[in-house]
Amino acid sequence: MAKRKRHDAIQSGRAIVASASDVDIDSFTVMPDGRKMQRTVFGLTEEQVGRIRAGYTCVKCLEDHAAPYPDACSVCKFPMRPQQAEEFAKDFRGNIRYGSEMSDEDELAAAEEQIQRDAYDKATALGLIIPKPSIIVPR
Repeated sequence: MAKRKRHDAIQSGRAIVASASDVDIDSFTVMPDGRKMQRTVFGLTEEQVGRIRAGYTCVKCLEDHAAPYPDACSVCKFPMRPQQAEEFAKDFRGNIRYGSEMSDEDELAAAEEQIQRDAYDKATALGLIIPKPSIIVPR
C-alpha cells in the first residue's frame, strides 16, 4: 500500500454551499480556450471564508479538502498551494450584508400597511368616503 502524501488532494466530504450568489458584471475570467466568463460572487459564512483562507477549501470551485493547501484542487485542478492565498486576496470583498435589515415580522407589517394604504388610496380616488384604517401610519 502506497503511503499517502500530505499534499495529495483528498476531498473532505463536507459540502460548501454559498448562502447567496450573484454575477459580477465588472470582471470576467479568460478561459484557456479564450472564452470570457463572467465571474460569480459568493455569499459565504465566516466559517467558510476561514476554511478558504486556511487553505482547506478551493477558492475557485469551493471544494472542501481534508488537508490544507494541497498541490491542486481534486475537482477543478486549481493550483491551491502556489496560488490560493494570492487569489483569495484578489477576490475577497469583505463582509457584505445581503437582504433586508428588517426582521421578517417587520417586513410583514410593512407589507400589510402598504396593502391597506393602496386600498385606501384606490377607494378615495374612486370618490368613496371611508374611515382611514388604524393600521396606516401617517406619512
